Amino acid sequence: MTVPVNPADFTGAASPIGDDEAVNAALRLLASGFTRRDDVATLIRAGGVGIELGVAAGDFSERILNRSQIRYLYSIDMWAGDRGHGVDQYKEAVRRLHPHRDRNALLRMRFDEALDLFDGQSLDFIYVDGYAHTGEENGRTFDDWYPKLKHGGIIAGDDYHSDWPLVMAAVNEFIRRNELVLHVIQCQENAWNSMYPTWFAMKP
Repeated sequence: MTVPVNPADFTGAASPIGDDEAVNAALRLLASGFTRRDDVATLIRAGGVGIELGVAAGDFSERILNRSQIRYLYSIDMWAGDRGHGVDQYKEAVRRLHPHRDRNALLRMRFDEALDLFDGQSLDFIYVDGYAHTGEENGRTFDDWYPKLKHGGIIAGDDYHSDWPLVMAAVNEFIRRNELVLHVIQCQENAWNSMYPTWFAMKP
């Protein structure tokens, strides 16, 4: 399905649509036509700033940089050796993202350690792909980073699927508590790191 609109026109402070209900209707239409999790990157405001929380080998950060007009992306992970995410994977991310070094920085630290590097309402895009087995720390990652997102910005994440019930529960509670509208991309990619649905929401 081809949607004859520019997705980024419907997000951000410069949106031509001022009504949140109309914006979310447009986002719902877009989400219905999305088939890849990196399609969410097309919603990033041109010239915006974003982060990916949980980088692994850097594949998705690379996709964000290739699919968007983002000005700068921070890619944050510990690469501490847990669950196979160690120094070799960090080196792979460095090699993969080096061509984008003028638009990207790799930050090797815990998500909470990076919080004080970013002012409130300074980010246009947040993508969470960290600890699915803990429900992203029982939703704490969403709560920690949401204040850093600008109004009109997009918060998103991976693994919105019954295989990861803690993620689904944490996302649903986060959406409910913040009175957001949830949109889900049903991914049709045949790849281990892109098989689960991506969720996203716009901050009013």
